[in-house]
Amino acid sequence: MSLQAPFPYFGGKRRAAAIVWDAIGDPGGYIEPFAGSAAVLLTRPPFRGRRVETINDADGWLVNTWRAIQLAPDDVARHAVGPVTEIDYHARLAWLQQRRTPDLVAWLEGDPEAHDAKAAGWWLYVMAAGIGDPFGPGPWIILDDRLVDSRKLPHLGDAGRGVNRELPHLGNAGRGVNRELPHLGNAGRGVAVLMRRLSERLQRVRITCGDWRRVLTPAASRAKTGGDGSIAVFLDPPYATSGDLYAHSEDGIAQQVHEWAADAPDDLRIVLCGFDSEHDALLTLGWTKVNGRAGGGAGYNSDPTAGRRERLWMSPACRSSEQGVLL
Repeated sequence: MSLQAPFPYFGGKRRAAAIVWDAIGDPGGYIEPFAGSAAVLLTRPPFRGRRVETINDADGWLVNTWRAIQLAPDDVARHAVGPVTEIDYHARLAWLQQRRTPDLVAWLEGDPEAHDAKAAGWWLYVMAAGIGDPFGPGPWIILDDRLVDSRKLPHLGDAGRGVNRELPHLGNAGRGVNRELPHLGNAGRGVAVLMRRLSERLQRVRITCGDWRRVLTPAASRAKTGGDGSIAVFLDPPYATSGDLYAHSEDGIAQQVHEWAADAPDDLRIVLCGFDSEHDALLTLGWTKVNGRAGGGAGYNSDPTAGRRERLWMSPACRSSEQGVLL
C-alpha cells in the first residue's frame, strides 16, 4: 500500500522511489538513516511476511511525529486539525522551538516508545501552515506563558527564553490509540483515517532518533528477515552542494556519508542521493548513476532547478547495476 507523509518536506524522494525499489528489490533488512518524510519507505511495493525496517532522523520533533503516528494515530489527528490562524501558528511554533533542546533527543533515545501526540499534531499543523522553512530563526518566543516578540525585549539573554523550562507534555498522555475523536468534523475524520493507515504501515518499523551512524553499525544494520535475503540502505543526507537549501544542514555530513558508502560491505544494496557530480568518485568503484528527481518541497523555491539536479548513485550489489540498466 503506497502512502504519503502527512506533511510537506523539502527534498523528499517520492518521485524517485520507484527507481530505488527497482534497484534494491525486496530486502529483508531496510534502513533509512535520514528519514525525513520517509517517502521511499512509504512507497515500498507490497510484500508478505516480516521485514526488518529501520528509519532514523536527527530531528527530535520529526521523529516524535512518526512515533506518535505509529503509536497514537487518533490523538495525533485530534491535535493536528483545526482552523489555521496566525496566532495559533506562532504560538505552536514557539512552543515547539523552545522545547527543541538536547533533552528532547535524549528522551527519544532513552525509550523507543517515547512520544508526545499533542506535540506531533502541533508539529504537523506548523508544517502545513508554514511558508518556506517554518523552523528557521524567528522572533516569537514564549515568556511567562505569553507569546512575545523577542525583538522588543532588548538584553533578554538566554535566561529569559525558557529553553530550560520543564517539558510538561513529554509523557504518556498521548498513548490513547483507541480514544474517540470528538468535534473533528468531516475534515478531521479524514485526517484520522490517514493517521490510522500510516500507523498500520509503521507498526513493525523501528523508528530511532540520533546520529545517522547509529543505525549503520554492524549490530544494527545486519538484521534481516524474509524478502530476498539482502540488506538495503537508502542514504539521503544534506547535500554538500546544496548551499542554503537545507536550513539545518551539518557541515561535512555529505562527505562523511560518501566515505562510509565507499568502504561499506560489498553485499549491501546502497542508494545514495546527491546533486550533479557530487558522488561521481564512487563510479570508479563499480557504482552506477541515474537521474532521480526529488519531490520538491518549500525549500526548492530558492532554486527552481534543484529537483532536476538530483542524482542517485547505486552500489554494485544493486539489481539495476547487476543488470546493467541505467534509468
